[in-house]
Amino acid sequence: MTIKAVTRLFLCIYLVAESSFCAPEIFAGTFRWVDDQGMVHYTDQVPPEESKRPHAKLNPEAQTIEMVEGQKTPEQFEQIKRLNQLRIEQQRILSQQKDSDLSLLRTYRSVEEMQMALQNKINTIDSTIKIAESNRQRQEENIRSQVKRAAEMEITGQPVPKNLRDNIESTRRQIATYQEKIRLFENSKLEIILSFNKGLERFKNLENLKLHPEYGSIEWHPQTADADVGVLSVITCKPSVCSLAWGLAKEYIKSVSNKVLVTETETILQTSSPRNETELALLVVRVPGKTSDSLFLDTSCHTSSIGDEYCTGEAVKQIRSNFAPYIEKGLAAGGR
Repeated sequence: MTIKAVTRLFLCIYLVAESSFCAPEIFAGTFRWVDDQGMVHYTDQVPPEESKRPHAKLNPEAQTIEMVEGQKTPEQFEQIKRLNQLRIEQQRILSQQKDSDLSLLRTYRSVEEMQMALQNKINTIDSTIKIAESNRQRQEENIRSQVKRAAEMEITGQPVPKNLRDNIESTRRQIATYQEKIRLFENSKLEIILSFNKGLERFKNLENLKLHPEYGSIEWHPQTADADVGVLSVITCKPSVCSLAWGLAKEYIKSVSNKVLVTETETILQTSSPRNETELALLVVRVPGKTSDSLFLDTSCHTSSIGDEYCTGEAVKQIRSNFAPYIEKGLAAGGR
C-alpha cells in the first residue's frame, strides 16, 4: 500500500465513518484490489506482493476500464477448462433451440393455424387406424369361420387338412400384425399431440415476447471474465434423477430472481436479458453425458463496466455457490 493510502487509512480512524474524506479518492490510474481478509483497497499502484491478485484499473468516475487477471492456480486452470467445455455445450443447446424457434415461426403464423395443422394430422392417422381396424375385424371373421370348420371336422372324426391349419395360423399372424399397427399408430398420434402442445406453448411464448419488449431479449451473452466466475455451478445426475433435479433448478431460479422465464424446455431454463446494470440473467442447461447429465447454471449481466463488476460481486457469487447445494438438498428430500 502506498504512503498516501496508509495516511488516509490512519486519518479515517479519527473521523466520522460517513465523512466524505473517508471515501476512497478516485483519480486516473487508481487500482481496486481485495486482500486475503476480503478488504477492498483503492491505491495509485498495486503493491508488488499483491500483484498476483486480480485487480481493476478505474477511471475518475470509479468505473472499471481494465481488468487485470491474477496468477491462476492449477485448480483454477482446470475450472476454466471445464467452464469452457460447458459453455460450448451451452451454445450448442441454445443454437438448436434458436433454429427450432425460427422454424416454428416460419411454419406457422398463428395459434389457430397450428391447431388446424394438428387436427389435420390427427384426422390422417385416425383414417389409417380405421382402415387397419376394418382389416383386423375382417380377419377376425375369417378365423372364426376357419376354426368352426376345423372343429366340425374333428367332431365327425375327419382329419383337419394341412392347408386349413396353415390358413388359421396365417390369419392369426395377420390379426396380430394389424393389432401392432394400430398400437403404433395410436402411439404416434399421442407423440404428435405432445410435440404439438410443446410447440404451441413455445409459439405462444415467442409471440408474447413480441408483445412485451419490457421482458427483454432471449439472446444470451455469458459473463466474459472467466477468472472471476469464482464458483462453477454444475451438478451431475443420472438421467432418471435429472427430471426431478430439473424441477428443482426451475424452483431455484424463481427463488433468486423475479425475472420472466423466456425459455422453458426440457434442456433450457432461461430468464430474460438484463435491461440495466443491476439486473442479472440466469440460464440453466441440461448437458447430456454418456452415463450422467450435467445441469449447468450460468450468469449474465449488463454489457458495461458496472455490469461486469456486478457479475463478479458477492451477491452473484452466492447465487452460483448455492445452486448445487439447493439441488442436492432437494434430491435428498425426494423433491418437493
